[in-house]
Amino acid sequence: MAPQADPVTAIMKYTIFTVNLIVWLLGGAILGIGIWIRADSDFWEYHRALDIPQYYQACYVAIALGVIILIISFFGCCGAALDSPCMLFTYFVILVFVVVMELAAAGLVWKHANGEKFQEFLTESIKDQIEKSKLDGGGASARFVELLQLHLECCGGYDKNDYHLDDIPQSCSSDRTNNVFIHGCGENIRRYLEQKAGTIGGISLGLVLVQILCLIFTGVLFCTLREDSKDY
Repeated sequence: MAPQADPVTAIMKYTIFTVNLIVWLLGGAILGIGIWIRADSDFWEYHRALDIPQYYQACYVAIALGVIILIISFFGCCGAALDSPCMLFTYFVILVFVVVMELAAAGLVWKHANGEKFQEFLTESIKDQIEKSKLDGGGASARFVELLQLHLECCGGYDKNDYHLDDIPQSCSSDRTNNVFIHGCGENIRRYLEQKAGTIGGISLGLVLVQILCLIFTGVLFCTLREDSKDY
């Protein structure tokens, strides 16, 4: 005859189930955001022109983590519902691995999203694209610079002084006021990427905190079930 779960064990089971449901939802959010960033056409243009492959790498990591989390959370719910120490232990080990991957993904994004050196790199890359745009007319570089300046409301790599005074393009000016944007695109694109990084990093941090809570309850429930099995 199977042992009857005491109230504390039952509470832990329901807690693990609820926490895993929350983790499942957060995993779905990470998966969705990874796909959203990957499918962003403007982001693709920035990636292509500025050579920032680490951001696409982070997107793929986020997508992979989202899928893994969805599967693992379902596995954790089953382990708690079936009172299976073996499933709970397997879930615990895999979850530790997933938490490490999440921290690595968040660190990868934040490492490249912050810092004056990164902004300097972006600024110089944009200035190179501006020089190329002067040579290719309406080519890829010209389209990229126009898209960047219109979308991020900026002018030049560092500022408008990257252009000659009589050569400032219309994309450097606001449609509302016709004033030239005061911020350079190096600064604005850094802020843009920080927002993307902040979205993934913030959700990942919340997910890690919830998963750590889940690890604690899973470990306690595993030990309780194993002790109960020895008594029968």
